[in-house]
Amino acid sequence: MVEEKNSKKKGKSKSFFIYMIICLMFVEILDTYTTLFPTSIPSKVIGEFLIDPFGLSINVANSIFALCIAIATIGTYFVFFNQFLADKFGRKILLVFTVFGMGFASLLMFFSTSIIEYTIYLFLLYIFFSSDIWVIYLNEECPSDKRALWTNIVLMGGVGGALLLPVFRSIFITETSSYWRGMTIFPIFLGIVLSVIIFFTFKETSKFKEMKENRALKEKGSNSLKESVKLLFKSVHRKELIVILIISLINNINYVFFSLMESFFVTSSNLSESDINIAILIISASVILGYLITGIIADKYGRKPLFYVYSIVQPIAIVIAVLTVHLSLSSANTLILISLSAGLAYICSQGLTVVIRIVTLEIVPTDARGTGSGLKSLIAAIGMTVGLLLSSLSIYYFGLGTTFILLSLPLLINIPLIYFYLKETKGIDLSEIS
Repeated sequence: MVEEKNSKKKGKSKSFFIYMIICLMFVEILDTYTTLFPTSIPSKVIGEFLIDPFGLSINVANSIFALCIAIATIGTYFVFFNQFLADKFGRKILLVFTVFGMGFASLLMFFSTSIIEYTIYLFLLYIFFSSDIWVIYLNEECPSDKRALWTNIVLMGGVGGALLLPVFRSIFITETSSYWRGMTIFPIFLGIVLSVIIFFTFKETSKFKEMKENRALKEKGSNSLKESVKLLFKSVHRKELIVILIISLINNINYVFFSLMESFFVTSSNLSESDINIAILIISASVILGYLITGIIADKYGRKPLFYVYSIVQPIAIVIAVLTVHLSLSSANTLILISLSAGLAYICSQGLTVVIRIVTLEIVPTDARGTGSGLKSLIAAIGMTVGLLLSSLSIYYFGLGTTFILLSLPLLINIPLIYFYLKETKGIDLSEIS
């Protein structure tokens, strides 16, 4: 009788796990799409809000737009507080909040009528899509030896969002028409519907429940932000945490490449809008392979090899993408080289972000895991803002291509940091970290 009861419980638990994975895939579809769609329309937004009304040159318009994105990235600073709240109130409620927020911010962007409004609503979108609450939820619910694999399975499912991006772009942006607002319709619908489903069907993670039931934590009372931050830097892995924060900062300094890549290809290459849509499709599809490689290698060979490869290859890929635009090649050859090099750069950037996420969760205590992930996101956001501010100035004087290359070079600093200061974290039991 007891065995039968345990068998039913195990079956129910397995069923919920599969259901959770499916739902989180849709969350990642939404997350990926809302992260990427603003990067697929900058030339159209710049044209409508800066060039058409003010008659600015392309370099000046790109420079101003980079400044607007820098302002919007301040929204990611609030991610730190979102993830602290995940430690205080639970993973589920914050997951619902951020999923709904992605849909609502997309709705506001649909109605924007000026570059100022667009920047404000993009600021709100950054608050929500950068929160990564789903990563915490998933990593606390899956086996310790399969964390990277399951994370990347969800990410691979979520690549549907990246694949839908060129599909919708080819519908709303063509050689004869440009309706960039159409790109917001999908996340508006999915964000609102998905948040309702999660609210009514998800339960709190087991590890968060254990943490709340822990007598020592109850004695701490409010579990304040100050206490959580102190706990992070009293941990036995504090040195590794500092290194991860530095790597996260460096990885995001060249965010301008992914933000204005579309504008660079539209204005500087011999590619048509149809070619750009094909390039975006190839770049999006290539990410599937990147996520798969990241998951398999991270679990089988460890996290450190991926840090090395992604930090070295990303600047090389960006240099190739920039040089391709300035070579006298046929449009077909330009399309192939740009798609492959930009796709490789994107794989490296996203792969590095994924490994950083996983390692962060593996080196911080359970009761400060949300705060630790939030601190990582805050530092990454500072990297984006600093990089975009620098790029705004650099674009004005040197143009987009040179700026892309200059801001990719700091990634090489990661190599000595990883070699000397970062220990391998593969196989760590999350419940035993203190």
